[in-house]
Amino acid sequence: MINQQLAEVSNLAVVLAIVLYVLALIGFAADLAGTSQRRSDARLAAQDRAEALERETVAAGTGGRGSGVAVAGADGGSAAVGGGMAVGGAGGAGRDAGVAVSGGADVVAAGAGAVSGAGAASGDAGAASGDAGARQGMSAQRFAFLLVSAATLMHLLGVITRATATQRVPWANMYEFATTSTAVVTLAFLVFSIKRVELRALGTFVVGPVLLVLLLAQTVWIVPAAQLTPSLQNSHWIYIHIGVAIISTALSILGAVIAGLQLLQARHERALVEQAQAVQEMPEHWGRFGHVLDRLPSSTVLETLSFRIHSVAFVCWTFTLIFGSIWAREAWGRFWGWDPKEVWTFIIWVIYAAYLHARTTGGFRGSRAAWLAIAGFVAVVFNYTIVNTVINGLHSYSGL
Repeated sequence: MINQQLAEVSNLAVVLAIVLYVLALIGFAADLAGTSQRRSDARLAAQDRAEALERETVAAGTGGRGSGVAVAGADGGSAAVGGGMAVGGAGGAGRDAGVAVSGGADVVAAGAGAVSGAGAASGDAGAASGDAGARQGMSAQRFAFLLVSAATLMHLLGVITRATATQRVPWANMYEFATTSTAVVTLAFLVFSIKRVELRALGTFVVGPVLLVLLLAQTVWIVPAAQLTPSLQNSHWIYIHIGVAIISTALSILGAVIAGLQLLQARHERALVEQAQAVQEMPEHWGRFGHVLDRLPSSTVLETLSFRIHSVAFVCWTFTLIFGSIWAREAWGRFWGWDPKEVWTFIIWVIYAAYLHARTTGGFRGSRAAWLAIAGFVAVVFNYTIVNTVINGLHSYSGL
């Protein structure tokens, strides 16, 4: 018996979660934009200070040399007019005056440099105090992280109430699979970000894909709450096989996001190194977007995190194949039948196996490994969308 009122509560909870995800996405984007703007302003201010100090130094040096020449000219003129010992004395006095004037110019230049240094120090102190004040208050990133936490709780509430309303597991069709797997994605992001605060900067790139999938689920894949189809009833493997598949898909989504950021970060870092080797002061690449990448972890850190996530995902895909084969033996009398869903799940497993094997044994690292991981995710997306909706097979249970 379906509890339609509770099913409506589930839909409302998912909609509220989408609203909170949108607000969180705006908060994470504002944090990255604000950081980019602050770094750009600090960069321009430092460049202006350097140019002003250089102009003051050149001006002070030129003024000192001009004073020395003027006194020397006066010395020569006195010698022509006066002559004798008096002229020599005047010349000595003139030279002493020239030295004094030149020394005075040096003192002025030093004073100007000291003032400029003091201004720079005060500016840096002001910036540091501003950053300290931002840390003491509620930053945009912290506010967005709290919104993601609230959205995840609301998201999980929607999944749980859907399961309660139907009295079964909440992953019997594409809509339920999408809502459950995206809830696992945001939950994993929260778990990673609690211990490693620097990973919260990835919030924009994690919440964005989750929000896209949820919007597709609410507009294209949504179906009314209903009982299981006959092919899925009376089997405990729906809890095990599809439950592990959800974890596999969620980890593949998270790993693909990090692998994509790794590719961008690696290219950004190479460009900065090339500019630094060309003796370019304050190298910059990709403008504001480059400043956003400066906020993210390095490509090495991202690659390590991507490898760990894909390692767990590969284990889950392995059990997805094994449990699916056992269920197929019980339901259809054979372990393997070359069904489109079975074939594409095996392709996913092969790609991720090649990725892990190449990276651990063949030194297949960096951007090449990231591209191979993204190729695996493309196979996951094809399996989840095209195979479920276009290609007919024994696994066509999506309800669309």
